[in-house]
Amino acid sequence: MRKVVVVGLGRSGIASARLLAEHGDAVFITEIKDDSYIRASLDSLIKDGVVERHNVELGENSNRFIKDSDLMVISPGVRADSEPVKIAERINIPVVSELELASSVCLGPIIAVTGTSGKTTVITLIHKILTRAGLDAILCGNIGNPLSGEIKRITKNTIVVLEVSSFQLERIRSFKPKLSLILNISENHLDRHRDMEEYIYLKSRIFSNQDEGSILFLNGKDKILKRLSKDITKLNVEFFDEYKGFSKRYNIENENFLAAMSVASEEGVNEGLMLEVISGFKGIEHRLEYVTTINEVDFINDSKATTVSSVEWALKSLNGRIVLIMGGRYKGGDFARLKDFVKEKARSIIAIGEARSRIKKDLSIFKDVIEEDDLNQAVHRAFEKARTGDKILLSPGCSSFDMFKNYEERGRVFKEICLKMQGNT
Repeated sequence: MRKVVVVGLGRSGIASARLLAEHGDAVFITEIKDDSYIRASLDSLIKDGVVERHNVELGENSNRFIKDSDLMVISPGVRADSEPVKIAERINIPVVSELELASSVCLGPIIAVTGTSGKTTVITLIHKILTRAGLDAILCGNIGNPLSGEIKRITKNTIVVLEVSSFQLERIRSFKPKLSLILNISENHLDRHRDMEEYIYLKSRIFSNQDEGSILFLNGKDKILKRLSKDITKLNVEFFDEYKGFSKRYNIENENFLAAMSVASEEGVNEGLMLEVISGFKGIEHRLEYVTTINEVDFINDSKATTVSSVEWALKSLNGRIVLIMGGRYKGGDFARLKDFVKEKARSIIAIGEARSRIKKDLSIFKDVIEEDDLNQAVHRAFEKARTGDKILLSPGCSSFDMFKNYEERGRVFKEICLKMQGNT
């Protein structure tokens, strides 16, 4: 019986612990936090027989607890330079990601999707198309639904549609999707990765174990990916923006749609069915999500836009004048690259959070950048600045962790503020 230590009690850590226990491993958990949420999660695992209470440490990651382990499993939120990882590396304990653990026992073929932006939209579309076609498909990965938690229901005929992040790819060994897709690459997570080259390298690990029998889809319009493709020789590379002429034949410019269609086509789905699903697609929560209209001003929730490139996409996608709410915790990227889109479309910018002064500085060419203390003040100020026919767009370009638990909470709070304003007008 192996002793496996799981670092962290978030969703991935909990799913990893359960999967390990189901496969007969002795589970140990080390968690630097110690609060009511953590203790409730732990109580559930103890009750279900996943872990013994004496095999858990809270509030620290100690050498004595980790030292005799055969394997360490880390969640995406655990940094490569964190204390438990350093301890494991010092005493030669193998360290793998939750993705590596789960994929090593996954029976079904994996379609893996990564990129700086658009991942959740694309995997959602792929899943909708495949299930509409009558195929057994499951949606999981870096969307809050870890692969480890779905292993029990996956058979050899289940197509696993998986969102993959650079954090998850840091610690893979044998992860080998049947088909992989990189949507785009732009500056992101430079608060965690050493530099842009490391970020590109980690993204490219998605296909590092693929061979000639598998396919890698890339975005041919992305300069970084176009350059990357020239060095790939061992597997079949296709550009989804050109694949089977979908773009020209159906007059489709949306790269997310083309990516989903390319993957679905490889799975043998009828083109007419694909177009039917795409035409009825209403989007996903927190991604260019229409909230309400007050006095002929539309409110749009794009809280999932945590990168500069995602904000750029939002500005390109919306028509009319926009009052843009940005800010949060800076995670890399140059806000100045938005200046042309801002000059063309923005009426005002409301900046919040830790990054607000940086946003104001980087976009100083645009004179109407206003700093506010919180999201509530920002929404009310945006409504003051908006005119009839405008859109108020929350598209932060930053992570949420300075003020919120995650981007979902930020989006929900934004919607609550908007709907409360509607009730008061």
